[in-house]
Amino acid sequence: MQRTPPLRPSDPRSPRATSTRAAGTAARALACVGLVAACTVPIDDTRNDKRLFPAQGVIRGTVTYVGPRPCTRDRHVVGDAIILAFDRRNPPPPLGIAASAVNFAVVPGDTLFANEPRTRGAELSCPPTGEIVSVSAPFTMSPLAGASYSLVAFYHRSGRFQPQFRYRNQPEAGDLAGGYVDQRDADLNSGNPSYVPKYLPVSVGTPGPDDTFTIPPEGALTDNVPVTIARVVSTNRPTFFPAGAELPATKTPSAGNPSGEPRYVPVVTMTQDHRVLAAPATVNLETLTRYEGSFPAVTLGYGVAPDELDVATSLSAPFGLPLEALPPAGRGGLLVFGRGAPQPESARIPALWPQVTFRKLVDDPEHKADPQSLAFQGSNKAPAVLLQGLTLLDESLVKTVAGPIGSAPSVAALRGRVKVLVRPAALCVDAARPDRGGLVVTPSLTGESADPAESAPKPVFDEGALRRGLGSLVADVRAGCLPLGRYAMIAAYPSGQVWTTPNEAGACAALEGSLVERDKVGSCNRKARPVLYSQGPRAVLEIVPPTTPEGQAACAGGVPVECLPR
Repeated sequence: MQRTPPLRPSDPRSPRATSTRAAGTAARALACVGLVAACTVPIDDTRNDKRLFPAQGVIRGTVTYVGPRPCTRDRHVVGDAIILAFDRRNPPPPLGIAASAVNFAVVPGDTLFANEPRTRGAELSCPPTGEIVSVSAPFTMSPLAGASYSLVAFYHRSGRFQPQFRYRNQPEAGDLAGGYVDQRDADLNSGNPSYVPKYLPVSVGTPGPDDTFTIPPEGALTDNVPVTIARVVSTNRPTFFPAGAELPATKTPSAGNPSGEPRYVPVVTMTQDHRVLAAPATVNLETLTRYEGSFPAVTLGYGVAPDELDVATSLSAPFGLPLEALPPAGRGGLLVFGRGAPQPESARIPALWPQVTFRKLVDDPEHKADPQSLAFQGSNKAPAVLLQGLTLLDESLVKTVAGPIGSAPSVAALRGRVKVLVRPAALCVDAARPDRGGLVVTPSLTGESADPAESAPKPVFDEGALRRGLGSLVADVRAGCLPLGRYAMIAAYPSGQVWTTPNEAGACAALEGSLVERDKVGSCNRKARPVLYSQGPRAVLEIVPPTTPEGQAACAGGVPVECLPR
């Protein structure tokens, strides 16, 4: 490995050389005061140093909004058009694993609706939604590295969008969505409730090998990109809390929480050698119950814990979550409906929305670097690691198989609780290039059948169905032990709306101070604001070491290197 030599004082990059140049420039400038005709002052402009400020890319275009007239207040239009750029090779859920956009642009409502009449009062004024308008405005997004991007866009009519907070950074019911999409494909799938738009590529820079792009020295401009926002979002996000996350826990040490700090005790654990039964050939109450019981499981409740509902929905508090009452009084709940495909374990088990994923968090056993437990693992030094959940109808595998399964979001599809089985199979991928495919590792590729009448071991899943379901994310499948650690929970709808626990509402950031108890709802002592325990660092899955001699022996060889930090 080559070592970079230390910088000498004479090297123009060294701090000492920079300081010397600056002092010399200042001295010459003072000497020339009043003698402008006699001498000139050199300009030390490091902004032209391409090593410090390399050329970047720019996307420029027009965003067109087609939808109801906006709300206004205090002489301003409420809301903004948000345009998000994702690396095309790594889209956000449900198609990919991107946790955040590469960059984004904002077109204020006042700019987009320049000719819209505005109310002068402090109260929100919203015109009837039946009147449709079409307006456009230019947008510019930079800086961008050389790459091919997908542009996802939405207009938030409520004005509550805050990009830095996971609980406020996505569209809600009544907002409008869109992007730079294949409109013909969208029209052909207008009646498909599981349809995810096809985003067209926006290339920035000069194309090269292996789907790479380079920014030339003069920079790169991709111009005249049309973004359209016209699809009304009919649902709120799949807001949930794992059952038990709101309750104080006893001191329980684990590998991810060696001190046993109660607020970090996970709601569900799974050993890294956990094995499940194979799906039964004969489907009945007994075999399906036995099969379901072989999986670890977590129950997701709609919204937040009951004790937290008032503060979570209050518009005067920082959260303002749009949680509606459950049926029959309201239209709130988690939407459970068919995805139009079977599960890889068995063709008899239908795949359902919401799609639930568990994603590994950065290891932080002392809870000092990331006290809110928010940072996903995934960098050039560590792979992203994910496990898929199996969503059940009415908290029962028997009912899931028996059906009927709704084919679209509707009031009938709303549920107050959703049970999710945790698959002991981890997908380990390069977070920057998941399109290259990763490794699926599971403790065993075969298992005893859930039907006692079947004596021979069977595959625990159909590898072909798994590859079809995950597409290019899978390059290889192998038996091995699962990566230890804490895993966040993510629920996604086909609309691209997601909800993640833990999130910022559930714990205090380092600058906000420590957590204190106040009437069953926590607060931060340095910067007072409510804390919702049900959204906090207990709302995770933790994979722990084996508890049996057989499991310890099986995992003695360690976790596959593709699943470990480098």
